[in-house]
Amino acid sequence: MQSIIKLAPRTLVPVLSRCSKHTLPDLPYDYNALEPIISGDIMKLHHQKHHATYVNNLNVAEEKYNEAKANNDLTAMIHLQPAIRFNGGGHLNHSIFWQVLSPKEGGNQPTGALAEQIKKDFGSFDKMLSQLSNASVGVQGSGWGWLGFNRQEQRLQIATCANQDPLQATT
Repeated sequence: MQSIIKLAPRTLVPVLSRCSKHTLPDLPYDYNALEPIISGDIMKLHHQKHHATYVNNLNVAEEKYNEAKANNDLTAMIHLQPAIRFNGGGHLNHSIFWQVLSPKEGGNQPTGALAEQIKKDFGSFDKMLSQLSNASVGVQGSGWGWLGFNRQEQRLQIATCANQDPLQATT
């Protein structure tokens, strides 16, 4: 697998606020910055259309949920939870996604501490990539494949989420 896209060494800070409306985050690079791997048109579509729709629908669902809560309407509150999960997950997942992509060429493979951790936990970068690809392809329909650090186990871990489900706190 060839790619000029490098994982950016950033702290991920997408926050789902309880008090204010959610907003579409700006991309940290231009829409065409990842070409030729990902076209500017695709980036624009996913950011301005898909991600923006999750943000708008999340705000609507939370507003309705707050009204239902104020009216002590438990049935409506339960009914709105899937919309909050789906749109909140879509917003959170995409917010992370934009931050971990980088237009800077980096040789396709990590170096330093990350490379050592990958070797320790998977045997090699290629084995990790194969496991991540297999896990991601195994998600039926749409979904997400993630490589992250499990702080409890002090190791890298592959996780998948169906649809727009967000990662659980333990993953």
